[in-house]
Amino acid sequence: MLKNKKILVGMSGSFCNHKKVLVELEKLAKNNDLTFVLSKQVATTSSRFLRKDELYETLYTLTSHAIIDTMVEAEKVGPRNDYDIMIVTPCTATQCSKFIHGIYDDPLTLAMKAMIRNQKKIVVGFSSNDGLGISSGNVFKLLTLRYFYLLPIYQDNPQQKPNSIVAVWPLLEATIEQALQGKQIQPILKEINNE
Repeated sequence: MLKNKKILVGMSGSFCNHKKVLVELEKLAKNNDLTFVLSKQVATTSSRFLRKDELYETLYTLTSHAIIDTMVEAEKVGPRNDYDIMIVTPCTATQCSKFIHGIYDDPLTLAMKAMIRNQKKIVVGFSSNDGLGISSGNVFKLLTLRYFYLLPIYQDNPQQKPNSIVAVWPLLEATIEQALQGKQIQPILKEINNE
């Protein structure tokens, strides 16, 4: 069981996965110190899955820290060097693409850059309807980069959305534990029966 870690938790879109991710974050928060950093879209959007104010209220039950949702606050992640590890759950194709191409134009990508500056590990829980499409190159490039670890993924609806992949959220804690040891959890590709 993961204990007494200071974890920076990044959240980007894939709004349909937020409630599933929050279940896993509640488990992590019981034994660890979480701080949240939100992408610009998450910080400003109420979706049909979860209103913005509901998300903030839930996050504040999991942390005693201010939520990082501005560039000014995200810039402080590097100099403070407070965190043992970062997780990005969910990470969309857009967020992944921005980071891979060095575009740090929102609090989440800026915080990711700061973690790499401090030589800290980042666990990515990817979710996108285009994960096996044009975006696939960026997703799998993360696996070749130092400090990055991928939460196992599966095709969530191969018949109707053949390019869609989603992280296996219940493996979050196990993936973090392996990443802290410098290991990528295996297998990365999972088959899950949704029938």
